[in-house]
This record gives sequence, structure tokens and C-alpha cells, in this order.
Amino acid sequence: MAEEMQYPYVVRGAQIYCNCGTHIRKLDMPASHGSKIRGKAMLHEEDCKVGLDQNIPPFGACHSEENGEITIEINDTRDLLPMTDENGNPAEVTLPIQGKLCVPKLGAKWLDAQTEMLVDGKPAITVKCTIACAYGGIITFIDDGQGV
Repeated sequence: MAEEMQYPYVVRGAQIYCNCGTHIRKLDMPASHGSKIRGKAMLHEEDCKVGLDQNIPPFGACHSEENGEITIEINDTRDLLPMTDENGNPAEVTLPIQGKLCVPKLGAKWLDAQTEMLVDGKPAITVKCTIACAYGGIITFIDDGQGV
């Protein structure tokens, strides 16, 4: 029997991004569930609330054609995702960055949560987990937030 690969558990501060967004963000945990790794709060599959004071902040500008929300301009390059041209080569960033305001509309749970580890009675999330936005974006992890 093949052994299943173990993925690192995610904690508060893990870097996340949306493939339709322009900026990297950090996963937040306003109130700890009590489970921690290296002193940092672990998250479970339902920790996917959107907002500046919630789990998932906006990802800057949204480039999804399905997002018909307000058009914005961003003049800040901090935490900007690397931009590429149509051939995949690094592209020069021109400010302001224009797009639609990113306000993710997410499902109720992260997908592929770890049922063998429970956080507050719910499956823990790992770097393998993803969550879809109604505008077509997929939110994934850059790191687990555990740091050294």
C-alpha cells in the first residue's frame, strides 16, 4: 500500500494568493481555536471568512472577467505577485495597476482539509488545501506560515 504524502499544517500568517488577484496576502486568525504549532494558531476548514479583520483579506485588483465590481487603481507594489508577459517572461510593472476591486466570494470550506487532525472539532487545513472564488479564482498557499 502506498503511503499518503503528508502536507504541512497551515497557521496564522501563512502566505496565500489568488490566481486572479495582484497581491500576496497573509491568512489571519482573529481568535485562536486553541490549537497551535510553534506558538502560532492553527486553522480549520471553515476559517475562510473574507474581510480585512477576518481570515482572508482582498488580493488587490481582480483580473477575472466574471467580476463586474468597481474598477480600481493600485499604486502600491508591496506584496505584488510577479507579473509575466504572454510568453511567461518577467514583465515590468507599470503603476497604477488597474483592475476590479477584489472582494472574494468564497465557498463555505477549504477543500482537502486534513480529517486526521482536528482543530476545534473540524479538519485542519494544510498547504495542499484550496478554496474557489465565485469569480473563477483559486486561492492557494505559498507557505505554511510556521516559519523557523
